[in-house]
Amino acid sequence: MSAQAEELTGPGMSDRSGDSRRWFALPVLLTGAFLPILDFNVVNLALPAIRQNLGATSSEVQFIISAYAATYAVFLITGGRLGDGLGRKRMFVLGVAGFTLASALCGTAWSPGVLIAGRILQGLTATAMAPQVLASIRVLFPPSEQGRALGLYGATFGLANIVGQMLGGVLVSAQPFGFAWQAIVLINIPIGLAAVVGSLLFLGDSRADHAQKPDIGGVLLLSATLGFLVYPLVEGREDGWPLWIVAMLVACPLALATFIRFEKRLTARGGSPLVDLSLFQERGFAIGVAMALVYYMLSAF
Repeated sequence: MSAQAEELTGPGMSDRSGDSRRWFALPVLLTGAFLPILDFNVVNLALPAIRQNLGATSSEVQFIISAYAATYAVFLITGGRLGDGLGRKRMFVLGVAGFTLASALCGTAWSPGVLIAGRILQGLTATAMAPQVLASIRVLFPPSEQGRALGLYGATFGLANIVGQMLGGVLVSAQPFGFAWQAIVLINIPIGLAAVVGSLLFLGDSRADHAQKPDIGGVLLLSATLGFLVYPLVEGREDGWPLWIVAMLVACPLALATFIRFEKRLTARGGSPLVDLSLFQERGFAIGVAMALVYYMLSAF
């Protein structure tokens, strides 16, 4: 995502320091950062109720979490690049609207398969919504106010983690309107509708002067790598570890090696790789990624 003062359109967007709408736009943008993290956490506490209500197997219950997370991880950078090129407001509105519709699909799911499909759609639309938040803040706010806005942006992640766990427990226990677990995703509908209206009212559009092209090859290879890893780990035990599932695990490191080679070649040709591998030569970045890996591994327990 580009962080420069790029092309601005819309009323009042030409002078960021004089645009009083930016503080009305900020809560709308922060909703786009809040919802993806909320929906990762809020579902955890509802898994027993989902399993009982839909008759889901243990592997299907795991896919409800992992399908969302894997989709979000793979397409997040691509969503940011599409916002740079097509317009961040457009992508944000499409992402929020899509996330709201996906939440409605999840809340009315009549089978585990439909719920998993809805979760994949949630993850995909979240990648159109979430990357636009930080980029839009950098464009909307002058340097003197960016520290405060970015502080609220960071606090939103912690709040979403806490609220997700608390809200999930409350909604599953209270069962409002007779919902066994569905309220945990249906609550996204009024929030999403409010965010769509707010973005149409308060957000001006912006885009990068020189947007990077999406790395389609990198997306496909990284998707294959995660698929070869996640699917066998979830389904292997229930299926009795057939040879084709073992073959997927064997193919995972090969797919990863192919992805790394592809990204290096793309970089050498002057392209825009999905992952800039040179970042891992920075000690601080590498340590940060390792710490994030350990932190997110706790979710598996």
